[in-house]
Amino acid sequence: MRLSRLRVRNIRSYESGAIDFAPGTTLIVGDVGAGKTSLLYAIEMALFGVAEVDAAYLVRHGAPHSEVTVGFEDDEHRYEISRRFRRVRRRGRETFEPEKITFRQDGATTTYSATELRQRIIDLLGFPDNPTPQAHSDLWRWAVYVPQERMRDILSAKPQDRLETVRKALGVERYRTAADNAQELATDLRRSSTQRRAEAERLRHFEEEFAQASLEEDRLRAEAVALKDRIAGLESSVAAQRERVHEVESSLLRGEADRRELESLSREQETDRRAVDERTRLRGARAQELEKRQVELAAFRQDLPDTGVLERALEEAEVEQRRSRDLAERHAIALRELAEARAELAAAGRRSGEAATRRAQAIEDRDEARRRLDSADAEGPTKEPPAPTPEAVPELEAKLEEARRSEGVALEALTQAKTARDELTSLLEAGVCPRCHQKVDPGVFATHRAEAEEAVLVASRTLNEARGAREGAEARRAARERFERAHDRWLDAERRRATARQDLERTERSLADAERGAVEAAEHFASSRGRVEKLAPRESEEEMLRRALAAAESEYARRRADLEAGRLAAEKLRAGEQAVAALLSELERIDRDLLDVDRRSRERAARIDGLLRSTEELKVLRDRSLEVRAELERGEAALADQRLLLARTETRFDNEVLRRAAAEKGRAERASLLAEATDLDGKAEWVGGSFRRAVLEMEQKLLEHAQLSFEREFARYFASLIDDPSLVARTDLAFTPAVTIDGEWTPAEALSGGERTSLALAFRLALAKIVRSLGSLRLDTILLDEPTDGFSPEQVVRMGELLDELALPQVVVVSHEGQLAAVADRTVRVEKRDGKSELVRDPERPGRETVAEETPN
Repeated sequence: MRLSRLRVRNIRSYESGAIDFAPGTTLIVGDVGAGKTSLLYAIEMALFGVAEVDAAYLVRHGAPHSEVTVGFEDDEHRYEISRRFRRVRRRGRETFEPEKITFRQDGATTTYSATELRQRIIDLLGFPDNPTPQAHSDLWRWAVYVPQERMRDILSAKPQDRLETVRKALGVERYRTAADNAQELATDLRRSSTQRRAEAERLRHFEEEFAQASLEEDRLRAEAVALKDRIAGLESSVAAQRERVHEVESSLLRGEADRRELESLSREQETDRRAVDERTRLRGARAQELEKRQVELAAFRQDLPDTGVLERALEEAEVEQRRSRDLAERHAIALRELAEARAELAAAGRRSGEAATRRAQAIEDRDEARRRLDSADAEGPTKEPPAPTPEAVPELEAKLEEARRSEGVALEALTQAKTARDELTSLLEAGVCPRCHQKVDPGVFATHRAEAEEAVLVASRTLNEARGAREGAEARRAARERFERAHDRWLDAERRRATARQDLERTERSLADAERGAVEAAEHFASSRGRVEKLAPRESEEEMLRRALAAAESEYARRRADLEAGRLAAEKLRAGEQAVAALLSELERIDRDLLDVDRRSRERAARIDGLLRSTEELKVLRDRSLEVRAELERGEAALADQRLLLARTETRFDNEVLRRAAAEKGRAERASLLAEATDLDGKAEWVGGSFRRAVLEMEQKLLEHAQLSFEREFARYFASLIDDPSLVARTDLAFTPAVTIDGEWTPAEALSGGERTSLALAFRLALAKIVRSLGSLRLDTILLDEPTDGFSPEQVVRMGELLDELALPQVVVVSHEGQLAAVADRTVRVEKRDGKSELVRDPERPGRETVAEETPN
């Protein structure tokens, strides 16, 4: 896996920028303070957040947000990590907090928290690191990224800290962790064994309970068998007693049935006697009522009116009533027409008044529209102003912007020409490189002095021409802006005049419509008044027709009442005849009922005589029933006592069975606990003994093997950087870097600055190679920030040769040393203009690099 792309926005001196990385060596070169190191810090912040560098140190001053995105790719997938920060104020103090954290794989985006993203980065790059967002990544700072001025930190680290970091990087730390875990597991197993034995000791009482429960269970079983034999005898005796009780109670029940039947028949006999008396009384009352009804019917027949005469008189009154109502309805239609005519006359009067009001308002609106038109015609300007140039403002703006860019380029070229001239002057005066502070020959630069002066003169003339072009573009743009303002004023005046003319035409049309409406309303009012005058005489006829209709309705109501009274009398006669027939029928039914009751009474008296004889033996049967039931209750009580005793015995027996089963289960559990304790002791002995020793031995062998490979590469890289065969790089068992000078062990503190830098760089390169060879780190990229600080020109050359010799999959070097460009596959130059850093292609070595400006999302 390698680094593929970096995008930044508002990171230190960068407003925006992007770099596409390719395999091989990429050199990021630029002046001191141009912003080269900020790119590497941005990569680190995208991966680890603010664990290594504070956001306030990286966010551009005054920017509300900042964002950095880093891309990686391998043979199968593409990954992209993005972090966005925002500026906030907490308790009067300005700080930064994460706003959005995303992880994208092959285009699929996932939003993570800081902890989740840290774990995802660890899994992706293969870092054996702590997933806590605030934790530092020593492997990143030692084997992948070497910050500026931090190259030698690895030499001054504490031996134990350095060894732990190397152990973690090489992946052997997991063996020590496994050994520690084995020791803890063995202790836990022994603790569990002790707990098992203590639990088994608490279960010892189950042995005694098992023996006691077995003896009591046998005794209760024999007692239950004896009780069951006694209960069987008692059950036979109780069954015989129940048979005798059943026979006596059956006879008693038959006697009781006869007694109840006798009582029922006696009650029925009394009921029939009362029924005969009631029916005899009822027959006398009905006979008297029949005689009264017959007298009333004779009187009704004499006074009954002739309904035929009454019906003919009612028909004549109804005809007269209909004739009067028809006359009244025809007259009512004429009255409704009069009311409608009067309502129409009132509406016509209102419409005439409204039409006059609309006409007056239309005249006022027309006069106002004429005044507005006169005012608009009096406003200026009345003619369209001439255009100073056919070009529009956007075109002039584009040309002005181009002129300003040309002026900026000319100014920058003049500044660079002056800088180059001043550097040449410094070289000639001091004989020292102003960048790397190395000795130079003044004669080499003397021939370029005249060329530098000429370049300054040419750049000055170009700047003056660019300024003239920019001032001309500004003048043309100002003239065009004045014209467009005057033209806008003329267009506004024309629009106001056109609007006033349209308003005048509209008001004149409204006035014409209002005058036509007034004429039509006057004509309609005159027509409605004539119609009202024509229908007014009909009102005098209304009272006469109303009185005639009332008399006809009164006569009709009187004759209808006479007919209803005649019909009611006929209806009463029919009802009286029906009542007489009903009374005759009821007298016949009463006579039949009296005959039936007399017959039932004679039959029931014979049955009562027989039942009186059978109920005389009932008292003897009751006494016998009490005796046999008492004997049965005594037998059942004895049987219940024996059964209760048997139930108690069986309950005690069941309890003892359960007690013995529980004791037996406790004995089995105790035996199992003792067996588990023995097994746990054996496992603890193996885990804490032979297994742990084997893991530690494996760790030591792997560490020794890794140290041999590391020291071989360490010595080779150091020898490539130091052209002195008497200096040999070495490490002790704690991976403490040092050198031997002619075989004598010398610590790093005794070396010169360039030698210490070479020693630290060789250590980091060797560690990176060993880690990658062991598969602990899947990232095939190394980032070096000013790795040649303090190197001589010869060491700079050897540094480049070493990078080429290492054949690392991907190396990104940040340096101001132009000599490293000879071994780089591509070069990216960082330049700072007006306080803003920009990424540009190196015109001398474009290579395969891609440098792009960030496109806003």
